[in-house]
Amino acid sequence: MIEHEGIIEKINGHQITVLISQQSACSTCHAKGACTAADVKEKRVVIHDDPLRYSENEKVIIEGKESIGYKAVFWAFLLPLVIILTMLVLTTSIGYFSETEAAIASLIALAPYYLVLYLLRNKMANTFRFSIKKTN
Repeated sequence: MIEHEGIIEKINGHQITVLISQQSACSTCHAKGACTAADVKEKRVVIHDDPLRYSENEKVIIEGKESIGYKAVFWAFLLPLVIILTMLVLTTSIGYFSETEAAIASLIALAPYYLVLYLLRNKMANTFRFSIKKTN
């Protein structure tokens, strides 16, 4: 189970917006002030739940199945890598492109992929659902 602690920022109908802080692995290090690698990013997650159970500025825990993480890795990293490698092989072996032309063609092949992802963003958002629970 993937869990993140957050604070309810806004409640609008059945949509609860939770602010979570994503910290890099070294953000809790005592030397992070002198290090340029340490960073903290704030993310907003919209969760559909009963708004009467929660109040704004309340600390909560957001939960998601581990399979959500695997799906995200597949769509964000693995499938684009497969597209790039496939295009490189096809353009160099079948198309007889130079290495530079093959690399450019591979990168251009990602444009339709990311366009389709963008057009399906609302449908995909439904597959990446998180639940919310109160902290103990």
